[in-house]
Amino acid sequence: MMFEWLSQATPGIQLVVNIAALIGGAAVWKMYIDNLKAALTSKGAEISNVEKNRDFWKDKAQDLEKRSPEFMEKILAERIGTREAEIKRLAEDKEKNFKLLQGLEQEKSVLNRHLERTKGFRQMLALDGQDDDDPDDPLVYDENFEVVQLGEVAVDSGQLMITDPYYIDSEWLKEPFDAAGTKGNANNYSYAGASRATFDTGHGELAFPLGYSGAAVAFRTAFGDGLYPVYGEKHHGRITRVYINVA
Repeated sequence: MMFEWLSQATPGIQLVVNIAALIGGAAVWKMYIDNLKAALTSKGAEISNVEKNRDFWKDKAQDLEKRSPEFMEKILAERIGTREAEIKRLAEDKEKNFKLLQGLEQEKSVLNRHLERTKGFRQMLALDGQDDDDPDDPLVYDENFEVVQLGEVAVDSGQLMITDPYYIDSEWLKEPFDAAGTKGNANNYSYAGASRATFDTGHGELAFPLGYSGAAVAFRTAFGDGLYPVYGEKHHGRITRVYINVA
């Protein structure tokens, strides 16, 4: 009976022993882990102290470096470079603005010259009994109006002449001409006559060989010889006015 009871109790005893062993092992493992944590904490504190010392001496070294002449020269050189770049940019902007202003001034001068020429053109129309502001004038308010450059005319005698090419072969006179171009009184249809006509007043009308007027009109240019543009005012494709810029 006793052996039978012991045989039945053995598994329970074995279970109790195993549980006790597990509890003991867990306690030992916990102690081991706690020791590791303590060791790691101690190592972390040591590492932190080392890093603090390193940062301290690093700051000291940087502070000493900042006080060195080489560091000051580097900082000053960088600041000087920045200022030079700003000065260069401002100088470029100034030059750009100056050129722009100069271009606008030149454009304004050209427009003023055109305005003065327009005033002269108005006076010319007034002499002809025309008003360029007259709303009843079909040539003024013409949608098909345009001004075109007809070409250029060369000048080597300081004067120009308007004439009908038809008269040149039959009516033109080849009379002698002296250097002054002032001898004689007649403004004949010739180079000498044109020179006489333009000598005193700067312009004049030339007469046909038979004496009646209308052969040509001669006039001096403003600044002598050159190549001068000729403009035409066209309405519906027809030239109604001609303008020669001799200035």
